[in-house]
Amino acid sequence: MTITTHFYLNNYKRKDGRCQIFYDVSINGERDRIPTGLYISPDKWDNTVRRVKKKFDTEDINLSLDNMESKTTEIRTHYRLSRSAYLDIKTFRNEFFNKTPKYDFISFAKHHLETSPIKETTKRMARSVIAKLEEYKNPIPFSNLSLGFFEDYKGYLYTKGNKSTTIAGNIKTIKKFINLAKKHNLFINFDVNDLKVGSMKGSKTNLTIREVEILKQYYFSENTHPDHILTLGYFLFACYTSLRISEIQRLKRIDFRGDAVTFHSEKTDKPHTIVLNNTAKLIIERHPSLFVTKITPEYINRTLKNIMKLPTINIKKNVSMHTGRHTFATNFLRKGGNVRDLQQILNHSSILTTMIYVHIIEKESNMASFIMD
Repeated sequence: MTITTHFYLNNYKRKDGRCQIFYDVSINGERDRIPTGLYISPDKWDNTVRRVKKKFDTEDINLSLDNMESKTTEIRTHYRLSRSAYLDIKTFRNEFFNKTPKYDFISFAKHHLETSPIKETTKRMARSVIAKLEEYKNPIPFSNLSLGFFEDYKGYLYTKGNKSTTIAGNIKTIKKFINLAKKHNLFINFDVNDLKVGSMKGSKTNLTIREVEILKQYYFSENTHPDHILTLGYFLFACYTSLRISEIQRLKRIDFRGDAVTFHSEKTDKPHTIVLNNTAKLIIERHPSLFVTKITPEYINRTLKNIMKLPTINIKKNVSMHTGRHTFATNFLRKGGNVRDLQQILNHSSILTTMIYVHIIEKESNMASFIMD
């Protein structure tokens, strides 16, 4: 495959004296002249380097031309690696103007992620998945995708310190993009059903009543580090209400009136109301910036890890913001709460989901009995 390209200035001048830049593409003897839609005065064009003279490039035209050449390189790379596909001038033109990338899996995934009408929290998580895949290999022609490729990728994630549940979540997200590619009639040379996600059920890390009390004392003390206040406030609020981080971030201080708060559930996107206990209300009152100043889940999780390492805290558990929800559920049961009431508070559609927390408490009781024996 022989491809040659260059930009040139068309001789036809518009009324304003500017000429359009064309993209000349030649593939195996076939030639096409592609209008770029970019115009420049002939005296500002450098025919030697085939770019706008730098001192006149106030519209970043050269950057646009560079991007066109980069796209050409991506298309050429895809068709060179995909030996079953043949690139002629007509196919190149279709690929060049196609808004949906068909030659590179990462480009395809990014395009559909940003154009999909999904929640921003979902997009943020998917961006993280794509970024890790991009670090591993970029570009990734669709022809390179195989079961072997993903087995190697799982191994790579493991060596980077990712847990099995995190790896499973990454593969699940990637699998969604592969199935989307199939819907767009893109060729996938393996059976997607054979790509196993793995278990995404983690250990549901939770804090005991005593551990929450230690964090609460630190939060309400006069010695709380300024960088810890917001993070710990949001986390403790989750521990006493069961709310997810996405649900907490939607709330504003004005939403807290009386003894209850209504929010939109992340899972059902329907209104859900919970009663605020005295501690939850005190947590809000403690710092006026709470539910005014918003911080990202990534920042919260990093800060929580630092808080747990403090000598006065010393909680040796892998704590994240979602630990707050698990903590509420387990401590609710530890204090003698009813599982049906817990199901309603957590807004679980199935009691089987709530029963997971019952099993955690039962396991603790069995272990305590074993120690006593």
